[in-house]
Amino acid sequence: MARSHAYFAIVPALLAFAPSADAAPEQPRTLFGRVVPETPEPSAEELERRRLALEANLEEQGLVLSGDVVMPKAVAEGELSVPPGLPVGAWDEPPHRSTIFLNFFGGPLSGGKIASEGQSPCLGGPQNKVDYPAYGGSEQKALAVIQIFKDAAEPFGLRVAYEKTPPKHLPYSQVMMGGKPSAIGFGPGILGVSCNLDCGDQWLRDTTFAFTEESNNAGVLGTTALQEAAHSFGLDHIDGENNIMFPYATLGNKVWADTCTPFNDATGGIGCKYVHVKFCPDNQTQNDVAELTAYFGVNSPDTEAPVVKMLSPMDGQQMSAGDMLHIEVEVSDNFEGYGWVLQVPELKQEQQAYAGEKVWDFPAPPKGAYTIRVEAIDHDGNIGFAEAKIYVDQEPPASETGDEPTTSAGSDGSESGGSESGGGGGSEGGSEGGGSSGVDADSADTTPAEGDSGCGCRDAAPTPAPGWLLVVGGALLVRRRRRV
Repeated sequence: MARSHAYFAIVPALLAFAPSADAAPEQPRTLFGRVVPETPEPSAEELERRRLALEANLEEQGLVLSGDVVMPKAVAEGELSVPPGLPVGAWDEPPHRSTIFLNFFGGPLSGGKIASEGQSPCLGGPQNKVDYPAYGGSEQKALAVIQIFKDAAEPFGLRVAYEKTPPKHLPYSQVMMGGKPSAIGFGPGILGVSCNLDCGDQWLRDTTFAFTEESNNAGVLGTTALQEAAHSFGLDHIDGENNIMFPYATLGNKVWADTCTPFNDATGGIGCKYVHVKFCPDNQTQNDVAELTAYFGVNSPDTEAPVVKMLSPMDGQQMSAGDMLHIEVEVSDNFEGYGWVLQVPELKQEQQAYAGEKVWDFPAPPKGAYTIRVEAIDHDGNIGFAEAKIYVDQEPPASETGDEPTTSAGSDGSESGGSESGGGGGSEGGSEGGGSSGVDADSADTTPAEGDSGCGCRDAAPTPAPGWLLVVGGALLVRRRRRV
């Protein structure tokens, strides 16, 4: 996002003193009670490598940076009205809930499409790795930025996480809150970047960037984070300095436009007109509130856990090593946007259902007793699961033979920790979920399912699980109309 005014940093002269022999060791910096990792400043050679890698990646995929959004060159130049890979017909999707993780802690990033696996399409392929820096400001300023984001998200079915990384099976997007544009290869002059042109929020696992070292103003940083997240929902730039989606950084409180407001293409192309026209038929304007309500629904509490039903295997099922193990589940919830994971606790292995898999086929593991568990989570941290015990080359206890699989309607969210955002609710619909206080993880899978965002973001293979699940082969993907 280009800036309409410059920021100046006044750096006082520093006097060097030799530390005293009995000086106390420096304590690690913390944020929200969590240690903030220290990231060494990249060398000039490394920054140049990142710049060249970014240029090569964009060129290879036919993408350009248009303002603060990476999009197909043909869309930026007005040659295509619908980004490649998206449905040509009118947009029509049910609302879904979503979680945005404001990542102040940085961490490893690589190329890909899945936030929970630490991926961004701006980095190209998985071989391009970057240690992204953590936020360097005070906790007080970070909390001010978070409050701006939470206030803007509160009317809708959006949850905001920041203290802990959500669990991987929750379909969450993240905004990297730290660093400078050069951290991922961009030049100066932008406050943030969205690497996903995701019209109608078709993909729930985007990674965007707010370069917090580019401004000292909490209001500017909060609006930048909001705008980059909103680009990953499919919102474009519009007129009006008081609007969140105005392309230039200006001071003052910002709002979502609640009337059809003219586009502003001063810094780049308008990428999602084919969705905006559903809400503003003149095809020249955008209504932020109407679109956000359609994507996420109106905020409301959610105390109902997802329901998981294990269709196969049966509890107590006997198998021989090498037999084909068929796993099949039904998963549902009262809100769209939930997610789930296949787990084998005895092997300490799991496979994320990033592409909405509900059927898996694997050769049976070695001799032993194993729990096949599928756990689902929603964006208020409610958990449901189903599990069945299988026995490979051994007899099951007499009481377990042929039993129905164990099914739970779920918990009230205490297992995963609910979201940190205000408001307890969300929209209608749901197919993956989470809360803000989940397990720490540098995440992100690479596989958008049907209806993913632009930027060439769909139809990649999901990241396989390690160990037995990897050795025996991948899952049969079952895609839904909406991506997870």
